[in-house]
Amino acid sequence: MLIAVPSDTTDGLDAVISEHFGHCAAFTLVTVTDDAVGEVSILENSGHDEGGCMTPVTLLKEHGVEVLLAGGMGMRPLSGFQQVGIDVHYKENAATVREAVELFVSGNCRAFGEAHTCGGGEGGCGGHDHHHHEPETVPIEGKADIRDGRLVTVDYKLKDTDGAILNSSSETGPMRFIFGAGQIFPAIEQALAGLEPEAHVVKAVSASEGFGERDDTRIIEVPRSQLPPDVAVGTIVTAQDQQGQQFPLLVIHLDENVARLDGNHPLAGKDLVFELTVKNVEGIKEAGN
Repeated sequence: MLIAVPSDTTDGLDAVISEHFGHCAAFTLVTVTDDAVGEVSILENSGHDEGGCMTPVTLLKEHGVEVLLAGGMGMRPLSGFQQVGIDVHYKENAATVREAVELFVSGNCRAFGEAHTCGGGEGGCGGHDHHHHEPETVPIEGKADIRDGRLVTVDYKLKDTDGAILNSSSETGPMRFIFGAGQIFPAIEQALAGLEPEAHVVKAVSASEGFGERDDTRIIEVPRSQLPPDVAVGTIVTAQDQQGQQFPLLVIHLDENVARLDGNHPLAGKDLVFELTVKNVEGIKEAGN
């Protein structure tokens, strides 16, 4: 099994884990066979230049990675890993690659779900940083515009194309994310680039730019007996695959014998409109300063 861990340094098993998947310097690749650690190598993070936050997803898939152990990640790359068949697990309290791999081998790394994402939940833009280490900020000298490496706070309303509000910062709190770190959809980053506090922008996001198109192969049928007796259509149930990866499924049909479950994201296949107001833009203190 080949495991990848996003890392801030290139010190092998002693490398410090990056708190934000898309912003890491490199990926430490660790081969594990029969729960024993084998070869360790370093794969430089190629960034997001061409393929957005799917670029590192494709990179890891091409190198044969089967499992990713991560801290912070947006919904878009998480969905990408699920699509290419790479299992993602939360690093828990591990600070180094060695600690994370040991936790995973011992069965103590939970499957990475929406609750762990930077903006988890069905309506998030992939940008609320409620679950991970908050970076130390510093004042910005000069123009406080949105650019790579800055911590951005944004109020938002997420609407469908008919104008109905699906979610908003009045319910969940504002989005906080590091710009350029792959924590929000690329289309949203493009709309926000260069803006300053109090700026307002409305951005239409197609399904392919957001939570992806619907995939009928993610709808499955299981015996009704495998579900709790009180389950109903519209209920979210949790399933687990052979690798221990847990994922939510929406019950869309029930009869006496069969249940049909939908593994697509609730907003998959939907064109969306984001209304965004920039609240604050802060600099981030560099490590060692």
